[in-house]
Amino acid sequence: MGFVGGLIGLIVFVSVVVALLIPIAIVWLIVVVIRSLSGAERHVRYDPAADALRFRFAQGEITQAEFEAGMRALGYEKR
Repeated sequence: MGFVGGLIGLIVFVSVVVALLIPIAIVWLIVVVIRSLSGAERHVRYDPAADALRFRFAQGEITQAEFEAGMRALGYEKR
């Protein structure tokens, strides 16, 4: 019964793992679909250079054209 018992144990173990992975995969898929359909920005980043530009523009130190040029140089598109 050594080989057969070990094989049955392996089958039970694999069945339990698969039974746990299927619901996890379904939940993960639902989350991915909702995120892709929501249209929310995926990567919100903190950018100290952009914050400095915003601050300088708010204080009147730079013009709107300089602010927009700086933001484009940092990789932000005009909205």
